[in-house]
Amino acid sequence: MPAKQFSRPLPAPTAPTAPPARRTWPALLAAEALKLRRSLVWWVVAVLPVLAVVSGSVNFAVNQGVLAPTWESFTGQVTLFYGLFFFSVAIALLLAAAWRPEHRGSSWNYMATTPHPPATVALAKTTVILAPVAVMQLLLVALTRLSGLVLLRLEGGVPAGFAVSTLLAVVAAVPLVGLQSLLSMLMRSFAAPVGLGLAGAVIGIGVAYQTQALAGLWPYTLVTRALTLGSSAIATGGGLDWAGIGPVLGWAVTGGAVFWALLARMARRATPRV
Repeated sequence: MPAKQFSRPLPAPTAPTAPPARRTWPALLAAEALKLRRSLVWWVVAVLPVLAVVSGSVNFAVNQGVLAPTWESFTGQVTLFYGLFFFSVAIALLLAAAWRPEHRGSSWNYMATTPHPPATVALAKTTVILAPVAVMQLLLVALTRLSGLVLLRLEGGVPAGFAVSTLLAVVAAVPLVGLQSLLSMLMRSFAAPVGLGLAGAVIGIGVAYQTQALAGLWPYTLVTRALTLGSSAIATGGGLDWAGIGPVLGWAVTGGAVFWALLARMARRATPRV
Protein backbone atom coordinates (compact mmCIF):
# COMPACT_ATOMS: atom_id res chain seq x y z
CA MET A 1 0.00 0.00 0.00
CA PRO A 2 1.61 3.25 -1.02
CA ALA A 3 2.59 5.72 1.63
CA LYS A 4 0.15 8.47 2.16
CA GLN A 5 1.38 11.73 0.69
CA PHE A 6 1.10 14.89 2.73
CA SER A 7 1.66 18.35 1.28
CA ARG A 8 2.43 21.46 3.28
CA PRO A 9 -0.02 24.28 2.95
CA LEU A 10 1.31 27.19 0.98
CA PRO A 11 2.24 30.18 3.14
CA ALA A 12 -0.14 33.06 3.13
CA PRO A 13 0.94 35.84 0.77
CA THR A 14 2.64 38.74 2.47
CA ALA A 15 2.63 42.34 1.49
CA PRO A 16 5.65 43.26 -0.62
CA THR A 17 8.32 45.07 1.30
CA ALA A 18 9.42 48.42 0.13
CA PRO A 19 12.70 48.41 -1.78
CA PRO A 20 15.71 50.11 -0.23
CA ALA A 21 15.15 53.11 -2.46
CA ARG A 22 11.97 53.82 -0.50
CA ARG A 23 13.83 54.55 2.70
CA THR A 24 12.91 57.79 4.31
CA TRP A 25 14.65 61.05 3.60
CA PRO A 26 15.67 61.51 7.29
CA ALA A 27 17.44 58.14 7.22
CA LEU A 28 19.42 59.16 4.15
CA LEU A 29 20.32 62.49 5.77
CA ALA A 30 21.52 60.61 8.87
CA ALA A 31 23.67 58.33 6.73
CA GLU A 32 25.28 61.30 4.98
CA ALA A 33 25.79 63.07 8.30
CA LEU A 34 27.69 60.05 9.63
CA LYS A 35 30.14 60.36 6.76
CA LEU A 36 31.09 63.83 7.99
CA ARG A 37 32.27 62.69 11.42
CA ARG A 38 35.82 61.89 10.35
CA SER A 39 36.09 64.20 7.36
CA LEU A 40 37.91 67.51 6.96
CA VAL A 41 34.62 69.36 7.37
CA TRP A 42 34.99 70.07 11.08
CA TRP A 43 38.53 71.37 10.67
CA VAL A 44 37.17 73.97 8.26
CA VAL A 45 34.36 74.84 10.67
CA ALA A 46 36.89 75.43 13.46
CA VAL A 47 39.71 77.15 11.57
CA LEU A 48 37.97 79.66 9.27
CA PRO A 49 36.13 81.60 12.03
CA VAL A 50 39.37 81.75 14.02
CA LEU A 51 41.19 83.26 11.03
CA ALA A 52 38.39 85.78 10.53
CA VAL A 53 38.35 86.89 14.17
CA VAL A 54 42.16 87.04 14.42
CA SER A 55 42.50 89.13 11.26
CA GLY A 56 39.65 91.40 12.30
CA SER A 57 41.06 91.82 15.82
CA VAL A 58 44.54 92.67 14.54
CA ASN A 59 43.21 95.15 12.00
CA PHE A 60 41.03 96.77 14.65
CA ALA A 61 43.91 96.99 17.14
CA VAL A 62 46.43 98.55 14.76
CA ASN A 63 43.95 101.15 13.50
CA GLN A 64 42.81 102.58 16.82
CA GLY A 65 43.60 106.06 15.57
CA VAL A 66 41.11 105.67 12.75
CA LEU A 67 38.47 103.30 14.10
CA ALA A 68 36.17 104.11 17.02
CA PRO A 69 36.65 101.79 20.02
CA THR A 70 33.18 100.28 19.66
CA TRP A 71 31.68 96.88 18.99
CA GLU A 72 30.25 98.17 15.72
CA SER A 73 33.71 99.05 14.42
CA PHE A 74 35.18 95.76 15.61
CA THR A 75 32.48 93.53 14.14
CA GLY A 76 32.77 95.53 10.91
CA GLN A 77 36.43 94.56 10.66
CA VAL A 78 35.62 90.90 11.34
CA THR A 79 32.93 90.70 8.66
CA LEU A 80 35.02 92.69 6.18
CA PHE A 81 37.49 89.85 5.53
CA TYR A 82 35.09 87.06 6.40
CA GLY A 83 32.37 88.30 4.07
CA LEU A 84 34.68 89.02 1.15
CA PHE A 85 36.78 85.85 1.19
CA PHE A 86 36.71 83.48 4.14
CA PHE A 87 33.05 82.47 4.08
CA SER A 88 32.93 81.62 0.37
CA VAL A 89 36.20 79.70 0.56
CA ALA A 90 34.96 77.86 3.66
CA ILE A 91 31.86 76.67 1.80
CA ALA A 92 34.00 75.54 -1.13
CA LEU A 93 36.21 73.57 1.28
CA LEU A 94 33.21 72.04 3.07
CA LEU A 95 31.67 70.73 -0.14
CA ALA A 96 34.98 69.51 -1.53
CA ALA A 97 35.58 67.59 1.71
CA ALA A 98 32.05 66.16 1.67
CA TRP A 99 32.43 64.85 -1.89
CA ARG A 100 35.99 63.65 -1.50
CA PRO A 101 35.09 60.10 -0.34
CA GLU A 102 32.88 59.61 -3.39
CA HIS A 103 35.81 60.29 -5.72
CA ARG A 104 38.19 57.90 -3.99
CA GLY A 105 38.45 54.20 -4.89
CA SER A 106 35.10 52.67 -5.83
CA SER A 107 32.91 54.99 -3.75
CA TRP A 108 31.53 56.75 -6.82
CA ASN A 109 30.65 53.41 -8.42
CA TYR A 110 28.86 52.36 -5.25
CA MET A 111 26.90 55.61 -5.07
CA ALA A 112 25.89 55.32 -8.74
CA THR A 113 24.64 51.73 -8.27
CA THR A 114 22.93 52.14 -4.88
CA PRO A 115 19.12 51.71 -4.82
CA HIS A 116 18.88 55.38 -3.91
CA PRO A 117 18.63 57.63 -6.96
CA PRO A 118 21.91 59.55 -7.46
CA ALA A 119 20.00 62.83 -7.41
CA THR A 120 18.55 62.02 -3.98
CA VAL A 121 21.99 61.12 -2.62
CA ALA A 122 23.49 64.34 -4.01
CA LEU A 123 20.73 66.46 -2.51
CA ALA A 124 21.05 64.73 0.87
CA LYS A 125 24.82 65.20 0.88
CA THR A 126 24.37 68.87 0.06
CA THR A 127 21.63 69.41 2.64
CA VAL A 128 23.66 68.08 5.58
CA ILE A 129 26.41 70.63 4.85
CA LEU A 130 24.06 73.40 5.94
CA ALA A 131 24.47 72.17 9.53
CA PRO A 132 28.27 72.72 9.62
CA VAL A 133 27.71 76.09 7.94
CA ALA A 134 25.34 77.09 10.75
CA VAL A 135 27.80 75.84 13.40
CA MET A 136 30.57 77.85 11.77
CA GLN A 137 28.45 81.00 11.97
CA LEU A 138 27.61 80.45 15.63
CA LEU A 139 31.30 79.91 16.34
CA LEU A 140 32.11 83.18 14.58
CA VAL A 141 29.72 85.08 16.85
CA ALA A 142 31.09 83.36 19.98
CA LEU A 143 34.74 84.00 19.08
CA THR A 144 34.02 87.61 18.16
CA ARG A 145 32.40 88.17 21.54
CA LEU A 146 35.30 86.47 23.33
CA SER A 147 37.93 88.52 21.51
CA GLY A 148 36.06 91.78 22.06
CA LEU A 149 35.60 91.21 25.79
CA VAL A 150 38.91 89.55 26.73
CA LEU A 151 41.48 90.86 24.25
CA LEU A 152 40.16 94.24 23.16
CA ARG A 153 38.38 95.14 26.43
CA LEU A 154 35.31 96.53 24.71
CA GLU A 155 32.36 97.47 26.86
CA GLY A 156 28.89 96.08 26.31
CA GLY A 157 28.22 93.13 24.04
CA VAL A 158 28.03 91.98 20.45
CA PRO A 159 25.51 94.09 18.52
CA ALA A 160 22.30 92.27 17.68
CA GLY A 161 22.69 93.32 14.06
CA PHE A 162 25.96 91.43 13.77
CA ALA A 163 24.33 88.23 15.04
CA VAL A 164 21.37 88.70 12.69
CA SER A 165 23.51 89.23 9.58
CA THR A 166 25.76 86.31 10.53
CA LEU A 167 22.81 83.91 10.79
CA LEU A 168 21.13 85.43 7.73
CA ALA A 169 24.23 84.39 5.79
CA VAL A 170 23.28 80.72 6.36
CA VAL A 171 20.12 81.30 4.31
CA ALA A 172 21.98 83.40 1.75
CA ALA A 173 24.51 80.58 1.36
CA VAL A 174 21.92 78.10 0.02
CA PRO A 175 22.61 78.96 -3.68
CA LEU A 176 26.37 78.90 -3.10
CA VAL A 177 26.18 75.54 -1.34
CA GLY A 178 24.29 74.14 -4.32
CA LEU A 179 26.78 75.55 -6.82
CA GLN A 180 29.86 74.36 -4.93
CA SER A 181 28.30 70.93 -4.44
CA LEU A 182 27.75 70.71 -8.18
CA LEU A 183 31.37 71.63 -8.89
CA SER A 184 32.68 69.19 -6.28
CA MET A 185 30.48 66.42 -7.66
CA LEU A 186 31.70 66.91 -11.22
CA MET A 187 35.40 67.35 -10.41
CA ARG A 188 37.52 64.55 -8.98
CA SER A 189 40.16 67.03 -7.82
CA PHE A 190 39.82 68.40 -4.29
CA ALA A 191 41.61 71.65 -5.16
CA ALA A 192 39.80 72.52 -8.40
CA PRO A 193 36.36 73.42 -6.96
CA VAL A 194 38.06 75.25 -4.07
CA GLY A 195 40.10 77.28 -6.57
CA LEU A 196 36.94 78.12 -8.49
CA GLY A 197 35.33 79.15 -5.22
CA LEU A 198 38.17 81.57 -4.51
CA ALA A 199 37.96 82.94 -8.04
CA GLY A 200 34.20 83.35 -7.63
CA ALA A 201 34.73 85.31 -4.42
CA VAL A 202 37.21 87.65 -6.13
CA ILE A 203 34.80 88.22 -9.02
CA GLY A 204 32.03 88.72 -6.50
CA ILE A 205 33.80 91.72 -4.97
CA GLY A 206 33.59 93.58 -8.26
CA VAL A 207 30.00 92.52 -8.81
CA ALA A 208 28.96 93.60 -5.32
CA TYR A 209 30.23 97.14 -5.52
CA GLN A 210 29.98 97.90 -9.22
CA THR A 211 26.51 96.58 -10.01
CA GLN A 212 24.29 96.52 -6.94
CA ALA A 213 21.24 95.48 -8.96
CA LEU A 214 22.96 92.24 -10.04
CA ALA A 215 24.49 91.39 -6.67
CA GLY A 216 21.97 88.65 -5.99
CA LEU A 217 22.63 86.82 -9.27
CA TRP A 218 26.15 85.79 -8.24
CA PRO A 219 26.03 83.40 -5.23
CA TYR A 220 29.41 84.56 -3.93
CA THR A 221 28.22 88.16 -3.88
CA LEU A 222 24.97 87.25 -2.17
CA VAL A 223 26.73 85.88 0.92
CA THR A 224 28.96 88.95 1.03
CA ARG A 225 25.91 91.18 0.94
CA ALA A 226 24.23 89.22 3.74
CA LEU A 227 27.29 89.35 6.00
CA THR A 228 27.88 93.08 5.48
CA LEU A 229 24.33 94.27 6.12
CA GLY A 230 24.57 96.98 8.74
CA SER A 231 28.38 96.85 8.71
CA SER A 232 30.25 100.06 9.48
CA ALA A 233 33.22 98.91 7.38
CA ILE A 234 31.31 98.99 4.07
CA ALA A 235 29.20 102.05 3.34
CA THR A 236 27.21 100.32 0.57
CA GLY A 237 26.47 97.22 2.63
CA GLY A 238 22.82 98.10 3.23
CA GLY A 239 20.83 98.19 6.42
CA LEU A 240 19.25 95.55 8.62
CA ASP A 241 15.73 96.51 7.61
CA TRP A 242 13.36 94.90 5.15
CA ALA A 243 14.87 96.95 2.31
CA GLY A 244 18.18 95.20 3.02
CA ILE A 245 17.02 91.76 4.20
CA GLY A 246 14.13 91.24 1.77
CA PRO A 247 16.19 91.13 -1.44
CA VAL A 248 18.70 88.77 0.18
CA LEU A 249 15.96 86.32 1.11
CA GLY A 250 14.37 86.60 -2.34
CA TRP A 251 17.62 85.93 -4.17
CA ALA A 252 18.43 83.08 -1.78
CA VAL A 253 15.16 81.31 -2.61
CA THR A 254 15.50 81.92 -6.35
CA GLY A 255 19.17 81.03 -6.59
CA GLY A 256 18.72 78.03 -4.32
CA ALA A 257 15.98 76.63 -6.55
CA VAL A 258 18.11 77.10 -9.68
CA PHE A 259 21.39 75.64 -8.44
CA TRP A 260 19.89 72.77 -6.44
CA ALA A 261 17.71 71.78 -9.42
CA LEU A 262 20.81 71.86 -11.63
CA LEU A 263 22.65 69.71 -9.10
CA ALA A 264 19.86 67.12 -9.13
CA ARG A 265 19.74 67.12 -12.92
CA MET A 266 23.48 66.59 -13.30
CA ALA A 267 23.49 63.90 -10.61
CA ARG A 268 20.91 61.89 -12.56
CA ARG A 269 23.37 61.74 -15.43
CA ALA A 270 26.15 60.41 -13.22
CA THR A 271 27.75 57.19 -14.50
CA PRO A 272 30.09 54.78 -12.75
CA ARG A 273 33.74 55.68 -13.16
CA VAL A 274 36.57 53.26 -13.71
